Amino acid sequence: MGNRTHHWFRLAVQLRGSVLPRIAPRIVLFMGYSALIVFSRQMGWKLPISILGELTSNVAYNLVLGLLLVFRTNNSYDRYWEGRKAWGQIVISLRNLARTMQVSIPVQNEQEWQQKKRAFQLLIAFPIAVKLHLRENPDNQELTDFLTPAERATLDQVPNRPIYITLWLQDYFQKQVAHQRLDSNRAWELDDSVNQLIQGLATCERIVSTPLPMAYVIYLKQLILVYCLALPWGLKPELGWAMVLIVGVVAFILMGVEELAREIENPFGLDVNDLPLEDLCTMIRRSVNMISQFQPPVFPAADDR
Repeated sequence: MGNRTHHWFRLAVQLRGSVLPRIAPRIVLFMGYSALIVFSRQMGWKLPISILGELTSNVAYNLVLGLLLVFRTNNSYDRYWEGRKAWGQIVISLRNLARTMQVSIPVQNEQEWQQKKRAFQLLIAFPIAVKLHLRENPDNQELTDFLTPAERATLDQVPNRPIYITLWLQDYFQKQVAHQRLDSNRAWELDDSVNQLIQGLATCERIVSTPLPMAYVIYLKQLILVYCLALPWGLKPELGWAMVLIVGVVAFILMGVEELAREIENPFGLDVNDLPLEDLCTMIRRSVNMISQFQPPVFPAADDR
């Protein structure tokens, strides 16, 4: 129990992965703004904008602000979770492809094994290509261990590297069918798994290419800005310098929620809160390598028992 409590407090003050470093300058700015208001009141200055304080207690304003914050957060988390499900679909499809290839495509000689081995390498290369594609990273160095120089040169010229890899895979499957090393039922299963790969890729592309409409983003920021500007005028003058701290906490809450939503709306980047795509690619590589090394057990014949 004590370790859990210690862990909870350690996470509560941890900066890595927190939105606090990003919003801290804005919080300090609003705290400085509220400090000026406290100072002006203590000096007896009458400012004509004190009517702004009425906004913070306005039901309509608070309702709209709350609804937009909830909408923004839910929308971003839906995108994050949908991205994770799309990658889960990619993982399942690649494992199914590797499994069906290993048990359904026989190998009779070294040449056939090299062709099959190349297809397994394409399975490993696919999620890496998806990761690079979603991050708009044109560098194919991560694919060096899994593709030939000619294949990498080809990918340098195409706009969508993952789709091109699926074309190489399906070309391999068609050749196995033509040489009668793969029956039509297993070929259909492999084709369906490739279709699932394309569907997962398309889902990720949709998330990246369809951000939240800018009008929503701007309007929410404007509402938060107006609220934080009006808040010091709505607090009781008797609070004195404690008002600075109150404004800082409220600004942390509002801008923290908004920044958290912005942080996870594109889950395929390199931030600590993004999906662990490197780990997923490593997991897929290990799974494919394990499956490719599978050898069916040899059971003794009935006469030998």
